[in-house]
Amino acid sequence: MTVKIARKTNPAWRRFLTDRAVTMTQQPVVSRQDQFFVMGSCFAEEIRYALSEEIGADRVGPDYRQVEFDPQMASVDGLPDRVHMNTYNAFSVLQEVERILGLWTPEPDDWWQVEGGWQCPYRRLVIAKSPQVLSAVSASIDSALKRAFAATDHFIFTFGMTEVFINRRSGKAANQKPGYGNGGGAEQTDYYRAGFAENHRVISRLVDLIEEAKPGCRIFVTVSPVPLKRTFSGEDIFVANTQSKSTLRAVLGEICAERPNVTYFPSYDAVIAGGVEAFESDGRHVKRPIVQAVTKAFVSAYFGD
Repeated sequence: MTVKIARKTNPAWRRFLTDRAVTMTQQPVVSRQDQFFVMGSCFAEEIRYALSEEIGADRVGPDYRQVEFDPQMASVDGLPDRVHMNTYNAFSVLQEVERILGLWTPEPDDWWQVEGGWQCPYRRLVIAKSPQVLSAVSASIDSALKRAFAATDHFIFTFGMTEVFINRRSGKAANQKPGYGNGGGAEQTDYYRAGFAENHRVISRLVDLIEEAKPGCRIFVTVSPVPLKRTFSGEDIFVANTQSKSTLRAVLGEICAERPNVTYFPSYDAVIAGGVEAFESDGRHVKRPIVQAVTKAFVSAYFGD
């Protein structure tokens, strides 16, 4: 196990070398009866599944099973087989919350025409055979997210990368790199590597919006330990991945120090502490038992009952 609950956190590196565990203290701030809104990339998906096992799937949203579409006419991320939609970067998470709150809506013809039809730039692999179908599917996703947001008590966000692609037309971030899944974006986006200040601004804005809409909620944040599949920075992939993860980790540490209702959940640190053994054979995705152990520790640390 790479994370454990202790009466006080471990301050000594020598003890860490012995235990190989990240310590967490109990901070009972939520309840098993509360509702959670989980958003992020594939690591958020794994946390979502593990948390559902711990407290019940009805307590963890959004419920993407509510998204209505005809598989013959459209594809929506991994639905219906994978009940999750990946959201990779802080910009895309903020954009989803802005859409939920009615602060931003893409223009009706803001799409990319691709070989399979028409693609939404802002959500992962949402492609339809006509603009009308794409509009209907997007509206159904909006409805599912709004219902989950309205019902939730607390939020869990995982942030995965600082390399983003900005749609020239809208100035908003695309949710995937150009060409992902045979999609579009190569001619419509520009590469942008967001630094500390920009990610801090974006995540602070996210927190502000949630605090205003859902007073008293708890926001848990972490960094996805899943490495970048590739980099567009021109650097070595290991160097670029370190840059991306360390930037996000520093930003979240700063925001948690500034905001009393934002809690850093050290899932990233616990997985990295486990070394290569914590990952599947691809060296990127985290083994499910590790995610389950980290999530059990999350429940033990933060749930009051």
